[in-house]
Amino acid sequence: MVKDFKKATNQLVLLILAVLLVLDATASVEYYVSPDGSDANPGAKAEPFATLEAARDTVRKLPRPLKEPVNIWIRGGRYFLNDTFVLTPDDSGSTDCRITYAAYPGETPIIFGSRPVKGWKKMTESTAGIDPKAKDKLWYADIEKGLKFHFMYVDGQPAIRSRSINHDNWRKWGSWGKDFTAEKPEKRGTLVTFKDKELLNHLPSNGDVEMFAILMQYGVIGNGVMKDIHAGNGTARWNSNQMNLNYGRRTNERHFRLENALKFIDMPGEWAVDSQKGRIYYWPILNDMKNSEVLVPHLYQLARFQGQPEQEKWVHDIEFRGITFMHTDRLPEDKWPRWWLKRQWENPDAALFVQGAHDCTFAGNRVMHSGTYGITLCHYAQNIKISGNEIGYTGSGGVFLWGHGPGLLDVNHHNTIRGNYLHDHGLANYWHSPNVQIYQSGSNVITHNLLKHSAYSCISMVGADNGRAFALDRAEGSFEGQVDKSDMFKTRWEDVSSEMMEKLRTGWKPNNVEMKPFLHSGNNNVSYNVIVEPHSKLNEGGAIYAWWCGNGNVWEKNLVYKNGAMPGSSIFALDDRAEYVTVKDNVAWIHGKILNLVGARAQEKGNVISGNVRVKFRPEWVSRYKNKIGDWWVNKETREDFDWLYREIKTGADQLGGWPGDPDVGIPGFREVAGPAVSSSKKDLPREMKTLY
Repeated sequence: MVKDFKKATNQLVLLILAVLLVLDATASVEYYVSPDGSDANPGAKAEPFATLEAARDTVRKLPRPLKEPVNIWIRGGRYFLNDTFVLTPDDSGSTDCRITYAAYPGETPIIFGSRPVKGWKKMTESTAGIDPKAKDKLWYADIEKGLKFHFMYVDGQPAIRSRSINHDNWRKWGSWGKDFTAEKPEKRGTLVTFKDKELLNHLPSNGDVEMFAILMQYGVIGNGVMKDIHAGNGTARWNSNQMNLNYGRRTNERHFRLENALKFIDMPGEWAVDSQKGRIYYWPILNDMKNSEVLVPHLYQLARFQGQPEQEKWVHDIEFRGITFMHTDRLPEDKWPRWWLKRQWENPDAALFVQGAHDCTFAGNRVMHSGTYGITLCHYAQNIKISGNEIGYTGSGGVFLWGHGPGLLDVNHHNTIRGNYLHDHGLANYWHSPNVQIYQSGSNVITHNLLKHSAYSCISMVGADNGRAFALDRAEGSFEGQVDKSDMFKTRWEDVSSEMMEKLRTGWKPNNVEMKPFLHSGNNNVSYNVIVEPHSKLNEGGAIYAWWCGNGNVWEKNLVYKNGAMPGSSIFALDDRAEYVTVKDNVAWIHGKILNLVGARAQEKGNVISGNVRVKFRPEWVSRYKNKIGDWWVNKETREDFDWLYREIKTGADQLGGWPGDPDVGIPGFREVAGPAVSSSKKDLPREMKTLY
């Protein structure tokens, strides 16, 4: 009896010790941030901080290595940042003790990079150049002189930046030769001559006005700042550190419109800023601004993870979870730094910018109305997980994996983009921006995402070609106007051997095999993604696209839907030097002509293309390519393959927690419920399908 009692007692003690060990192992340090808090507080739940900076600085002082995980709980409400929230290597956690910035359970913290504009008044004075339609309808607010921005939000909705042409059908804009011409680029800008001199009347010369120019159909785009405007001569100077107006082979595809001037406000919902006068003008939709909230962005980044590459010190083991980030601006092109990548014809900045980090996580966040990308992983970025986030209504794209330019430094790899809802991109006139852009980044996993309404491709993976990346006239220090020629690809000339440099001087170009060691966009796995309405602005480039990338990429079981044609594009496009790519078991449903389902250059090697299906309803759409199809893809007269793959992808996404916000996928005929994906209503279906159900 005594022995049994002692045995039971010992077992109880062991159990209690085990529980205490578990509790100790899962214990964490807790801090709290609240809009009602104070940075003079200790950060306790009852006495929270007011800012993220106060919580960060407190955690930074904790002894290292950390003994417990650290949670910074952010209470619901609105936080207006004065500066970008920066995390450095000193703010890192560890493998066992991560530092997490998270929304308090059941609450929604919203972090803004904007500030309110108040004091709106009805405009009564007469000002030269106002459109007759806008007379007596404009309101204005005084702001700090010199303040410039590219976005404005009225009661939570984006207002329309005034423009000389009120539509996005760029082929009907003013064109090269007919409406404008440009001289040879110079360091002080490119002289542009406009046929319609009246267009320049009443425009300021201080750079408030921008010229949105499209130079080729697949998105060679710039937003040059216009200075030295002389209406009498019909001239102005385009200023951009991103590109020049003489780029491209096809002058017939060069088109433009001007943006941001009081004289261009000619419809409700439009606005313009006059930084020289210190004033915003707006034509309200509801004709009254007395009770409206107006926000304008003043930050380019909301949060930045900044490592120290020179010292090989990295930001690591930090997590952002459940936070909403809103409103950033884009840097004007005459202010772009030289180190930025320029090849993509898009702004590579981001609301959440990561440079020099590993083993960090972004989960369940919302990044909305960024003026550039939602999240950019720049240069050194490894084992970063981006999962379950919504990134939408951005000026450029959704997620950008941005490795170093052609060279031997391969440090951007093994990142994961999974279960996200990425949608509505290119809203800052950077239409070449996809939902996911991969430049010189490899061994990444992009899976189970819902990708909608890209201006261009939905997923793009690219490197650099041998002719331009290693052309000696593009070496560091050579300029073409305001644009450093080497900026296009950011070639790492320090990685080029002296032997190779000697060969380049003789006119030699590395062949495909010799070029591959310098290209790092390889071994990426793109699978189980739902792609809806790619190419909302441009016509060429593919829903998934590759060009001069590394080897070993896999595109498998991706679903593509578009309620319209893509006549200038293959759906899965393997462009120049895209080799050893597996394109397998993908399904597309496109209502109209396409160039091809899978497009690949005949001379490229090692591509494995099989089992791809196009759901089609008009055989004549592809009759032109009958002799080229081979076994690359198959046409089906019903949507059965499409439905089965959708169910498979949706089931996997639901197991990951579902696409954030439970969005309308945008594919007709689906009930978004568990069970078979079947037609919910014939009225939702395209005309040619109604007889099938």
